[in-house]
Amino acid sequence: MTKITFFILIFFSFYSCNNKEETIEYSKFNKQITPSEKFAIYEYTRNGDMSFSSGISATELFPIEKKFEEGKGIKIEGAIKQWISEDTLLVYDFRSKLKQPKDTLPIKTSYKNIGDFVVKTINYKSNSGGTNRYKFDSVWTNNKNIYIRFVYNEKNKNVRSFPLGSVSIKTDKDSIKSIEIFGELSKNMRFTYQNPDGTISKNLPGISTTHYEYTPIKKISASKLNKTKIFYGK
Repeated sequence: MTKITFFILIFFSFYSCNNKEETIEYSKFNKQITPSEKFAIYEYTRNGDMSFSSGISATELFPIEKKFEEGKGIKIEGAIKQWISEDTLLVYDFRSKLKQPKDTLPIKTSYKNIGDFVVKTINYKSNSGGTNRYKFDSVWTNNKNIYIRFVYNEKNKNVRSFPLGSVSIKTDKDSIKSIEIFGELSKNMRFTYQNPDGTISKNLPGISTTHYEYTPIKKISASKLNKTKIFYGK
């Protein structure tokens, strides 16, 4: 093999490796069809490229006929709470430059037209959050709510309902693996804050958020559940 041939082979090998289509792996990737069925909302999370780099989480809106491409949609900032109506989506945004909470009132409320609906965003100063986990044996929906019969034990079962919007259902071949819901926002006077001078301020106004995770105790199909206003993922 001549030196010229060798360098040509090295060049094309390098060129080929750098032009392979990059496959992005997401740790979370969910899709929700909007009420009009003209748009899709995607929420996704992926880890950083390096072990020391932070991951990326975002929510984006695309026309229903458009293929998802990260960063190419209209961003929805904050956590989706619910569809207030067929054309209004409520979002909570907890990002704030406020260092110490003064009260539990919203910092700001704003409205923005995207797609064919309105996003109502309420900004809060959030202090804490938690997750409640339950088992369930039955679930059904209508166009506004999801109803879940959760199980404390064989003799103690109860039904809770949540508005559609934040509901996320993971499936495997149409069988439900889990249901996750951003359920509630509550206010309290139990927040503790460490001041810049090192002193501690107690009994401050606080905002907390509660998420719910439901795991089925038997095989349950998702085929009869509402197809819009719910995030579906694998």
